[in-house]
Amino acid sequence: MTATTPSGPGLFLVESDAPGVAWENAETTSHDMSAHLTLDGARAEAVGTPGDGAVAHLVRSAFVALAAVQTGVAEGALGYAAGHLAEREQFGRPLATFQAVQHQLADCYIDIEAMRVTLWHAVDALADPFDAPTADRAALVAKWWATEGGLDTVHRIQHVHGGIGVDTDYPVHRHFLWGKQISTTLGGAGADLERLGALLTHGAVTA
Repeated sequence: MTATTPSGPGLFLVESDAPGVAWENAETTSHDMSAHLTLDGARAEAVGTPGDGAVAHLVRSAFVALAAVQTGVAEGALGYAAGHLAEREQFGRPLATFQAVQHQLADCYIDIEAMRVTLWHAVDALADPFDAPTADRAALVAKWWATEGGLDTVHRIQHVHGGIGVDTDYPVHRHFLWGKQISTTLGGAGADLERLGALLTHGAVTA
């Protein structure tokens, strides 16, 4: 966990079943099980030294990890759409041949490619331990594309599937829920832009 100290933000380890630790089960948008954590006088052990930059590194790494997962979620959803639209017919023609549908998938493809490019740029920036500001900017740009582009993609994919897209037993619905969950994890697109603006103005990024 992270916490603020007089020396700055720091990372701390807390035993999950220690006195003062309480868990309350919670269900996420994607129906994965999670929990609300409450600490009341629980003992914690510092990891490293508070204010040493470990929290900032953790945050930017989490942004990049979310971008990576969202890219895979969006690519998987697009794959389902391509197969579905090639097989389904309307007015004697495959749905994939309709221009309106092609435009929707083209927009998805462009968003996914933007997600991929910004993701790999962020991965490359993370590899340089001496240039944290560049890594922060790259991570936030990748996170914003994953949040905005990823959510737009899973929405479009669900739409082109018609009624099947909202069937909770159909795999593409799982991609939709997962994409929506990721798009709000650690803040949505607006929060990402606010962080990026603060970074460009003041040189700092927060979780």
